Amino acid sequence: MQCSNNLKQLGLALHNYHDTNGAFPMVSYVDNTNRPASWLVRIWPYIEQSAAYDQCTFQSDWTGIGFDRNWRVTTTVFVDGLNCPSNPMDRYLTQTSSSATQNDGAPAEVQYQRADYVGVGGGYNMAGATPSHWYGYHGMNDYNGIFVALDSRNTQTTAFRDITDGTSNTLAVGEQSNFIRSLNTSTGEVTFHDSREYGHRGGAWSGGGGHNGNGSWYGNWEGHSSIRVGINYAHTSGYNNPLGTGNDPGKGGRSGHHTIFTSAHPGGALFVLGDGSTRFVSENITLDTLRNLANRADGKVLGEY
Repeated sequence: MQCSNNLKQLGLALHNYHDTNGAFPMVSYVDNTNRPASWLVRIWPYIEQSAAYDQCTFQSDWTGIGFDRNWRVTTTVFVDGLNCPSNPMDRYLTQTSSSATQNDGAPAEVQYQRADYVGVGGGYNMAGATPSHWYGYHGMNDYNGIFVALDSRNTQTTAFRDITDGTSNTLAVGEQSNFIRSLNTSTGEVTFHDSREYGHRGGAWSGGGGHNGNGSWYGNWEGHSSIRVGINYAHTSGYNNPLGTGNDPGKGGRSGHHTIFTSAHPGGALFVLGDGSTRFVSENITLDTLRNLANRADGKVLGEY
């Protein structure tokens, strides 16, 4: 299966990145001015995109909201291995260029690739908290996965030494390669929405913003998702909810961040684990087991999956 091979290549790229840098790539970091690059950009040299990487400046707004100094590169790079062949959704994000970017020669509209593979940010836990729609941006325990952001609550990237549950027991990257389903409990109607990561601004190459608009310097980051609900979950709660299951990608983090792992493959979704192996995980897996797989160091004994 090509999708499985795509994930294996991402697993290999992550291992090679770790060999070079001593840690896994960060998701993003707090910088409300430059809005940093995604983790996918950081592994470009390990997925045959060294030339593109070398042409870029990281002192730039990778969302394209401000001045995107890299638009000549980011709007032309397309990596086939970042999309599942079974994906029925659009592989490009079209957005209006900022005035500063247009002054640099960019057209009024630009396109960025949207990827189908998302870093696993950990196991989400709302225990003891009053659920808020702002948790669509960040969660109570979102720093316990292989992929983490650097912000006011976390200052260190993840390395192999931090995966104390074992790399073969920890999810690294998973699929978002199908629509999210929204169930109307009154009529029974099911509608479909593209609420993947990488869908707000800047596509696959954007790490998201810094300030989440709620007065806190936490990460409304792109490109990773924590486990909040099950694989291929059909939600009923509208876009403005704490689970990140929203159906309106124009509403920013509440629908475009920490969204559901989905797949066009029947019955579940593919993941690559910390050891680089791939695994098809059934959508019938218990939520506790799925959360434990996402958490790199909870010490929990995994059930069958």
